[in-house]
Amino acid sequence: MKVSIQTLGCKVNFAEMADLGDRLARAGFTVSDADEQADICVINSCTVTAQADRKLRTMVHGLRRRNPEAHLVLTGCHVDNPNPRVSAVPDVDVSFPNARKREIFDYLASNFEPAAGGGSTTFARSRFFLKVQDGCNHRCTYCIVWRTRGISSSEEAAVLIERARQAVADGYGEIVLTGVDLGAFGRDRNQGFAPFVARLLHAIAPARLRLSSINANDITPDLTELAGAPRFCRHLHIPLQSGSDRVLKRMGRLYRRRDYLEVVAALRRRSPDVAVTADVIVGFPGETDEDFADTQAVAREAGLTGMHVFRYSPRAGTAAPRLGLPVDDPISRERSHQLQLQANDQRRAYEARFIGRDLEVIWDRRLPHQMRGLSDNYITVHAPHRDQTLGSLATVRPLAASPDGLLCG
Repeated sequence: MKVSIQTLGCKVNFAEMADLGDRLARAGFTVSDADEQADICVINSCTVTAQADRKLRTMVHGLRRRNPEAHLVLTGCHVDNPNPRVSAVPDVDVSFPNARKREIFDYLASNFEPAAGGGSTTFARSRFFLKVQDGCNHRCTYCIVWRTRGISSSEEAAVLIERARQAVADGYGEIVLTGVDLGAFGRDRNQGFAPFVARLLHAIAPARLRLSSINANDITPDLTELAGAPRFCRHLHIPLQSGSDRVLKRMGRLYRRRDYLEVVAALRRRSPDVAVTADVIVGFPGETDEDFADTQAVAREAGLTGMHVFRYSPRAGTAAPRLGLPVDDPISRERSHQLQLQANDQRRAYEARFIGRDLEVIWDRRLPHQMRGLSDNYITVHAPHRDQTLGSLATVRPLAASPDGLLCG
């Protein structure tokens, strides 16, 4: 019995589906992320923007058209969207809200027979995504996730550390910590995030550790100190959303531009080559040309090495629509275009600094003519095939730039 797992949205979704894939493989199913000719297709959805909703519907329609006999299982934030006109997807066979996501394994194991020859999985075999936290207690005015994911909760530290140790024993060279609000880990248990990170970093040697995304207001001095530790990846994804204090206040964010810049400066003092990437929203209600210029300026001053640029998307059940209409579509599109060009320029400038310098990479994909790797500071590297093993760490020296990262000889 073949199971295809399709993941949209954040790394938390990916971590959840990697765990499901491993459990199904151990139970005898054949699991992959390919969508062709599968008996069962599980889709973990996102609803953070209207574009995410459209992407899901296009995916489901395509899967049903190409493989009409497949059993389609939908889960994720789209299912929990409070707007029934959004959350209803008629082409799927069964839906599981986030709170019942762990039941998908039992549902499939009870209703479908696994393959006679034993299971296997090709899903997420290079880096191990460890979900440590779920939910969010913030109420950012543009965001629906606090409704779809519920209140913040943390996994037990000892269980997580043992799970990470087992992943390293299984051959993973990198552990990626994920959470809906990662910096909130431990608060519901009266524990701190930085002490947990320090314990985990020690426990997973010789593997390296990466944080998926953390808010600027959650980066404490103790966590900043860890940024320079061996095997702590020199990359942090710190959402910016806007460089305008006025817009940040209207968004309900808990930091201001000065806070953000001070955090980045402190990280660079501890680890001068650290890469900092960010999410940015353009076209938020009331955003002026001056507000957008502030965003460009902060992105430049912070030396962001990558940006995920989103055009604001109204979500039913959030407060932002009451703040006014979004910026006119042509203007928000142009701002998105300008910021993406700036992001590309800053990324290429950062990558160029590492031509001729040693980088530690983890090989994460075997392409037809090259191996693709990811450096500890989040640079994509391509190298000729030389019997590299997926999931293993290696030291390489890039020789030239390419449109997508750096090239090795």
